Amino acid sequence: MPDLRVIVLNYKRQENVLKIVQALSLYFPVTVINNNPNKSFPYLGQPIEVINNDENFMCMERWVRCFEYNEEYKLVLDDDILPSLSIIERMKSFNDPIVGIYGKSEVESATSYSELEDHWCVDKNVDFLVGSAVLVKQSALNTIQSSIEKIGYPKRGDDIIVSYLLKKQFNLKKLRTVSGKVLMLPESDVGLNTDPSHFLMRWKVIEKFKNSSW
Repeated sequence: MPDLRVIVLNYKRQENVLKIVQALSLYFPVTVINNNPNKSFPYLGQPIEVINNDENFMCMERWVRCFEYNEEYKLVLDDDILPSLSIIERMKSFNDPIVGIYGKSEVESATSYSELEDHWCVDKNVDFLVGSAVLVKQSALNTIQSSIEKIGYPKRGDDIIVSYLLKKQFNLKKLRTVSGKVLMLPESDVGLNTDPSHFLMRWKVIEKFKNSSW
């Protein structure tokens, strides 16, 4: 039985998700969470599970759904990125509670989201991981389940929240990003970052952790 399950959200980039599923379901079970109540995602058969939600639960839904599966690792993906098998295996090899390919640093000195430093597909220590492709140990995620459930379904910042909760839980000063090959899929101008308030909302999440109010 594979020890890793892929969890990918769908909203308005169904063609991207189909490409991700077709590629990775050859190696891993895949769960597609469709947050678009206006357009069902087709059922594709095992090892692909499709969840058609009747409302948009935003991005925290992908972490909440992880608790429904027994695989040791969950690879949580955005719908515009297809990681190579080699980078997936590399992420596993570090044996961290959580690891990703994209992160941000300089949180302590920044006064806005735009001042944070980007680290994309490089071997780097970061303050938090950004969506895209994140590998988490289910055993680690289980330790913060009650906190995730308490926070609920915020409009933005699920990746920031999970990063900081795990840092606190495991007393980590930094998290890790890794280098490797990924394929970027079309964004199609429907990403959450097209909302003018997107980065302000993400910064407010960071401020809650900086002020220890979460």
